[in-house]
Amino acid sequence: MEDFNELPSGTPEPVKDRKDLVLMLFGLAFCLFLFAQISNLSQAAANMKWQANNLERQIEALTESETRFADLIKQREVNVQQSQQVQSQYTNLLADLLELSESDADAQAVVQKFNIQRQEAPPAAPSEKTP
Repeated sequence: MEDFNELPSGTPEPVKDRKDLVLMLFGLAFCLFLFAQISNLSQAAANMKWQANNLERQIEALTESETRFADLIKQREVNVQQSQQVQSQYTNLLADLLELSESDADAQAVVQKFNIQRQEAPPAAPSEKTP
């Protein structure tokens, strides 16, 4: 019976083979984990570059819009001045028409037809009293 219990000298022990296999599998798993982390970091770096490029384009678009907006404001100032002049001319014309309506029947008919009235001045804002 002693012959059967002895292992041949050239074959490794089964327990040692299992330990080596387990260590090899752990090493392989760790290598896969590191590879996944490195590829994840490279993808994150590519995303950051893309976001930085988009941010630069948005900043450029914003500054262009800001300059166009400033130019439009300057262009519209002329229109605002013209509209204020026209408004003051119409106000003067209607004030003259109201004055004329007191003595002229045709002016009185126009005032009544279009219900032209003087707008009362808005009441002054109440000032705060200091104690």
